[in-house]
Parts: sequence; C-alpha cells; structure tokens
Amino acid sequence: MIKLKPVFLGVLLCFWGSTGFVLGQNVPVIENLQTDPVQYCYDPVAVAPAISIQNIQVDEENEGMKISIIDYIKGEDLLVYDVVSGFSYNWNENSGVLEIRGIGSDESYEDAVSKVYYQNISNSRTPGIRSFSINLVDADYLPATQHFYRFVPNESITWTNARIIAESESMEYYGLQGYLATIRSKEEQDFIYTKTEGTGWIGGSDAAQEGTWKWVVGPDAGVVFWSGNAGGGPVNGEYSHWGSGEPNNSGDEDYAHILYSVGIRGYWNDLPNPGSGIEGFIPQGFLIEYGGMPGDPDVDLSAVSYVDVRDSDKPELDESVSMLFCGDKTQEFSVEFTNVHPNISLRALNSLVTIQNANTYNPIISVPEYGSYTFFLKSNDVANCEYIDTLEIEFHNQPEAAFSLDEDECYGYNLQLAFDGITEEEAEFTWYYNADVFISGTEIDSVTIPLGFDDINRTVALKVNEQGCTAVSLPKTVNVKPSISVTSDNMSGCSPITTSFAATSNNTVESYLWDFDDGTNSDEAEPEHLFTNSVDELLAFDVSLTVLDQNGCKNTAVYDSLVKVYPVPTADFDFEPQEILITAPEVEFENLSHAATDFYWDFGDSTSTTEKDPNHRFTSLGFYSIWLQVANDFTCTDTIAKQIRVTFDKLNPPNAFSPNATLTENREFRLYADGVVNEGYSMLIFNRWGELIFQSNTQQQGWDGKMQNGKFAPAGVYTWVLNYYDFSGDLHKQKGNVTLLF
Repeated sequence: MIKLKPVFLGVLLCFWGSTGFVLGQNVPVIENLQTDPVQYCYDPVAVAPAISIQNIQVDEENEGMKISIIDYIKGEDLLVYDVVSGFSYNWNENSGVLEIRGIGSDESYEDAVSKVYYQNISNSRTPGIRSFSINLVDADYLPATQHFYRFVPNESITWTNARIIAESESMEYYGLQGYLATIRSKEEQDFIYTKTEGTGWIGGSDAAQEGTWKWVVGPDAGVVFWSGNAGGGPVNGEYSHWGSGEPNNSGDEDYAHILYSVGIRGYWNDLPNPGSGIEGFIPQGFLIEYGGMPGDPDVDLSAVSYVDVRDSDKPELDESVSMLFCGDKTQEFSVEFTNVHPNISLRALNSLVTIQNANTYNPIISVPEYGSYTFFLKSNDVANCEYIDTLEIEFHNQPEAAFSLDEDECYGYNLQLAFDGITEEEAEFTWYYNADVFISGTEIDSVTIPLGFDDINRTVALKVNEQGCTAVSLPKTVNVKPSISVTSDNMSGCSPITTSFAATSNNTVESYLWDFDDGTNSDEAEPEHLFTNSVDELLAFDVSLTVLDQNGCKNTAVYDSLVKVYPVPTADFDFEPQEILITAPEVEFENLSHAATDFYWDFGDSTSTTEKDPNHRFTSLGFYSIWLQVANDFTCTDTIAKQIRVTFDKLNPPNAFSPNATLTENREFRLYADGVVNEGYSMLIFNRWGELIFQSNTQQQGWDGKMQNGKFAPAGVYTWVLNYYDFSGDLHKQKGNVTLLF
C-alpha cells in the first residue's frame, strides 16, 4: 500500500480510490526540481538527480515507483542504477520502464530514483531529447497530455464492461476519474502502445452510427476522428492508427482496441463488443486514462525529466601512445586518438610542471624531477561534449645495463657479477644465464652464478628496469675451467694397497698431472698407484689432479684424504722349553708381536686362545703347528706359524709279569708307547747265561714267557734289550731286567 505519512489530528482527510493513498494537509508530491535537459555524451547520466518525493510511504513489497522513457527506442535506450538496499529492480526492455519496488519511505525512494542513470547502448545512436516520467508503479504519466495511463489485465472482457469498470469509482487514481483511453496524437499513441501488455480495448466506437468513429468517453467524448471503413479517412485532422484494411466492420465490429501479438503491435483494430475468439484477437484487458475530467483534483504525482542525447563519439586515446619517458626531464608528448580529432587541452596537477603548447597534439612537458605525474586531458568534440581523461605520465632515468666480465679469463664453478651503472630510482635487475632468467629483483645488483661443468657455450647478460625504463646488455661469453670428476677403487685398506684412478671432464683434455701426496706423480689419464704405510697410525693421502683443456683453461681438483692406508702389525712369538717331553708337556709362549691389540693362538690340537702370552699343556706326542694371528684397531692382521714337537725321553717297562696272571695285560711282557714306530723295532730276551730265548720286531708282540722251543722258561730274572725309533725318526736303545713269575 502507498499512503501519506501521518498527519496531525483534526485534519480533514479525503479518501480517493482503492489504492489506499491518503490525502490531507500533507499533500503527496513527486517533483523534479531541475527539468533542464541533462547532456548525454557517452557516460551514463542521472535521469533525475534533483528528484523530490514527499509525503509518500510504501508499505507493501509489490508497490513502488517507476521511471519510464516516454519516447523509448528499443535497442538504444537503457536505464541502469545503483542498488539501494531493500529495493528490487526490474528493467523491461520492451516498454522502456524501470520499476523499483519494496517497502520504503519517501527519503529512501528519493535516494533510489536519484541513482537511476540513462545510457545509450547503440553504436549508431539517435540524437535528440529523451523524456522521462517518474511516478508510482500503478500508472504511467505522459507529460504531453499531463494524463496518467495504465493497462488493466482482464481476459475476454467485453468493451462495455471494460468501459463500466474504467469509469467506476474503484478505478479512480488518487481522485482522478478513469475512462477508456482516448488517443489524440502520435506522441500519445507511441507512449500508450509500449505500455500495453496484451490486446486491449480503447475508448473509440462507431456503434451510434456505422462508419462514424468517435471517442465516446472521457473529456474527448463526442470527438469524431474517422469517417468510413477501411477506405475512409480522418476527420478534421484527428489522429488515428488503424491497421492495414481496418476498420473493416467484419461482423458488426463497432469497438476499437490496440493489437498486441498479431499484425503490427500497437495498430488499431475494430471488434464486436464481446471481442473475438480468434487467437491474438481475444481481449486481454483495457487501457485506462486519467486526467482532464471535470472535478479532478490537482495532484502532483508525476515528475518529468529530459536527457539531451548528443551525437557524440567519446574520444578514445590511442593505447599505443607511450605514457613513459626515459632520460631527459623535458619531453614532447604526442596525443593521438583512434576515432575522432577533438579540441584538446592538457593541464598538470603539479604546479612545478610546465607545459608548452598545451592546446596542441604535441605539448612539451618539463618536470622538476623523475617520478609519476598526473595530468587532465580535456577534449571537446563536434557535439560540444566535453570529456576529461586522467593521464599518469612518468618521467624516469634511462639506466645502462653495465657489468664487468673478462671474456678471456677462465672461471671456476661460481661466477660473481656486479652492476657497474647508476640508477636514480628503485630499479629491477634481471640477470640472464644462457638466455634464460637466472634471478630478478629490485635489490639484486650483484649475483653469483653457479656455472657447472656441462659441455655448453655459456653467456651472461643483464637487464635493468628503472621504473619501466629498461636497458639490456649484449650477451657476454663465459669461459669455464674444465670439469674434473675422479673415480677410484680400493680407496682404503691395510698397507700396502693398489688404487686405480680415472678422470673425466666436460671438455677435451690435453694433459693430466696427478699428485699422490707421497712424493710421486703421474701424467697418465688412468694411473694405478701403490700406497704404503710404514708407521703405526693411519695415513691419509690427498690426491690432486690438474687438467688442461683444448681452450687453454686449467683446473685443479684436490680430493682431501681420498686414499686411507691403515698400519699393519707384525706377528712373532717364542716358547720355552724348546724341546718338549711328554713327561713335561707344559709350554710357555712369549708374544713378540709389534703394534697389535688383538691376538689369536691356534695350538694345532683343536684348542685356541686370545690371551697375549698364553701357557699351554699338550696331552699327546706329536708335531704341532702353532699359529699366531694378530690384529690392530684398523682390523689389519699378520700371521706367523712355528712347529714344535712333543716327544718322550724313554719307555718305562714293567719289572715282572706272570703268564697265568688274572689280568690279561699282566700275562705278557710288552714294550710299547705312543710315538714308537714298528719300523726298526727290536726287542730281545736273554737268560742269565746270555742266551737269546725270545725276539719280537713289532711292539704289538710281547714275550709270553715261552722260549723259542715253545716251552715256558723257568721262573727267574731275564734281561731284555730294546732298539726302536720314535715318530720323529730318532733311534732309542734301552735294556733292563724283568722277572718271570708263575
């Protein structure tokens, strides 16, 4: 609902129509305080920046205000807006109407309307005055007639019912009496037909007299505007807008309406009172006009505004025109446009800037110091449209991309470069390596470039950008020392070690020189070298290689502690006694090793020890290989082996035996022992008269007490004589007595 703001008690109120609009002492007003045409050249202009809306309160979401382009040209004219919070906006491109709806006060609607702008979107605009009406959404206002118009939808309504409703009190508009619209001019016709939302009745009829068409409603009632049917014509110059072949009175057609979806939209046609059932001719409603009736109140519910659309083409500055000057602080600025050639004037905001020939296309600008300066460029075209462009023109030092590099020198892995020039303001330095950006930044006036050793041609260059003023150096060639990559095997071990070396380079090498850090050299490409260590501590050898390539560049690589040679201990020992008897088999070993910390003894009898100076007892006769392995903290080892012999000094035979003894081993006199061999063995038994009574050549056969004749010898004492060799080949001789018992 749209209503007046509250008024004081006691004020006489009048209620008009069904819109809920309340009139009283506070009269509602929609007024444009500035109606002079606003010049439109290119940029959007406010339609009614001085709009005044008073004593109107909208308290329903579907109510509001609208701005209509009266002489709307579709495809050219457009209304745009800044959104005011709380309102919804709808632009109808067919009718040229912008609706603003929503609950709001007169102040908020005044704000919203003042932020509506006209814009022409055609590349070939139609110049001239555009008229605008600003009123409430429920009707449109035409300044030429000072009347309001609206379309009332009502499908299949008859003409007579439409007339009755239009003239009813319920259709009053803020006290203005309504009636079916009467159209007396092209301006009114052009305005009305764009507001029509369907086939709609208007107030013309020839029902009273066939062929005499007149307006039969409103203040124009009785005005004859057409005589005859399709072949007839206007009366007294009155306006009409019949469609082709109309009116034709086809079937008692006595009432006028405006076409919408058939034929040409907006043309008039005659129909019978009920209308037609043919699609496109079925009435969709009727058009009501308000104003001019006797007794109508004087309401000010619409404002008008005007925009003067100029045939102007906004000057477009040529984007190729440079806004940057490098070097001198006095420069000639060339102004160029891509579409027109307007009159111009250039003005600087800085009072210290001077401009010569400011009204020409080639002004000369002088600035006090380097920096950025703001200028206004005013241009006026043939339509007297004024445009102002803000230009930011920069004046900066022209730098020089200077740095030093001796192109005859050979450089190592890193190349250090530094900017040698002068800058006035902050500058960006971009260093190039092999035509690619290596690093860039505002404070990088020096750089270290790792050159590497790839087999490539190397160049370096510098670009200096001082506030857009740039300088780029020519690429400079960088000669790089040849790369050296050394491989070797057997780089650590116990002395002595033999190490093989090989070297590769990215360049062709003319000569090699190896230094092995032990007073020896080699000029071979792949030498082999023997490293020794004669001291008791680790020796590390620094190996270096110097190469000379085909470009005359030399490089030396030093590999610290490349080869590590560990000391080797010396194993040695002695033992006591030197001759070891089985009767005294305890042996003392003395460790005589040098520079050893760990020891391992193998005594040759499946026993071992890690003692430094062990004692060992042998349990069997024989030859034994004694092994001593020693090691130092570097796990380097040495081994020595010595052989010893464990033997016996003599046999200890029994002094008696009996052939009939209980124990088997006591029934025979046998001389034997470990370490005695059978070869060369001889045992002889003699009686007391010296006669040989028994002989054995093997220690496995003893004397059983019998004589050579097979009979037992008499009991008594007998002499034995023994000759034998031990396991080491030594001859032994023993003799003694044995008693034969029975």
